[in-house]
Amino acid sequence: MPVICKDCNNPWTIPYRLFLQGVVFHCPACLGSFVPKTAMYRAVRETFEGFYNRRRAERDAFERKPGRDAAAFEAKQAAEMEEFKRTLEALAHSMKPAGKTVRPKGIAAMFT
Repeated sequence: MPVICKDCNNPWTIPYRLFLQGVVFHCPACLGSFVPKTAMYRAVRETFEGFYNRRRAERDAFERKPGRDAAAFEAKQAAEMEEFKRTLEALAHSMKPAGKTVRPKGIAAMFT
């Protein structure tokens, strides 16, 4: 699951199985905290589970269908995976985690 740090704006990833509401994650670049809210968790869960349930159903239907075209099916699956990755990136940019943002200190504070 890609996320954007609210303090330093650096992208980093969190494994989906660990992405739960209320769990505190720390940015590897600035050690800022990232706490997913319930709404964020629901949006990510619906995105992941909807995508993979639909993908599993399509795979099962493809395997049961006689005279199947494997190359076209794989191309369709690859295109759907790219769309899924774009959706995750859009989620990462739109999510606002709980917590206070860190104000710039020192000379950087003069230019904000």
